[in-house]
Amino acid sequence: MQYLDLKMDFMFKQLFGHPSRKSITMAFLNAILHRTGDDRIVDVQFENTELTKETEDGKTGRLDVIVRTNRGERIHVEIQIISQYGMPERLLYYWARLFSSSLSKGERYDTLPPTIMIAILNYPLFPHETDRFHTVFHIREDEEQFLWSEHLEFHVLDLSQFMVKWKKYRREVKQSPEWPWLTMLSAVDSRTKRMDEDMFRELEGIAMTEQEILEALEEWQSLSVDPENRYAYEMRLKWLLDQLSNIRSSREEGLKEGLKKGREEGIKETIRKMSEKGMSVAEIAHILDMTEEDVHERLSE
Repeated sequence: MQYLDLKMDFMFKQLFGHPSRKSITMAFLNAILHRTGDDRIVDVQFENTELTKETEDGKTGRLDVIVRTNRGERIHVEIQIISQYGMPERLLYYWARLFSSSLSKGERYDTLPPTIMIAILNYPLFPHETDRFHTVFHIREDEEQFLWSEHLEFHVLDLSQFMVKWKKYRREVKQSPEWPWLTMLSAVDSRTKRMDEDMFRELEGIAMTEQEILEALEEWQSLSVDPENRYAYEMRLKWLLDQLSNIRSSREEGLKEGLKKGREEGIKETIRKMSEKGMSVAEIAHILDMTEEDVHERLSE
């Protein structure tokens, strides 16, 4: 059968953001946050369970996942397959908005709950700084490295880098608790509509001993064959692919414009230097295969 791509925010929300599947959500969060033993999340309350009706242009509201845990934490999970400009600042803004909204009028600041941002991306957020697929951020003192506050925590998971590590260093990757979930998110490519059979076999293997993985696979299959769900998924996919195409077109146009501008500046500089060496406009025009009018125009700018 054809499984739908869980990297699509619509499908991610369906599997990990629904109260009826909160056991899957808790297992996912415990793996991502490396929670074990008494530190494990044992209950969550969803704060944004509804999905706005899918429209013909693919726009769907509230596709992130926000939960409050039994430990009093608020966790915001967002998944993005298209590179967003200013993503670090965007995540910081979302964290600040969620953190500040936890305080009611008249309450003390020390009652604010720890707030955790989890960003799952299909591209590197810090490509020149790290090649790890899971990075964690806090505010620490520059020299002695002690925390400002435990209330701020950011997790960035790069699925593109996970795929690189998976193909080259699978044994090392499988030592991390989050690998089954990242494998599940990476196994299907929405653009080619193909599943990585090797990854899926690994998931089936771990599902024999991990109940939450088995449950997630069964729910994933159920969501993938549901006609109404597939229609909403296809509308969302079409909209996202159109967005990606528009972004690429804009970048290509910008590159062409930059090259054109750079070439023009180079021509002006060459004409200026030739003129400074005493060459006449007629001579410059002849050498550069330009009209004398064009040479005059560039010398006057």
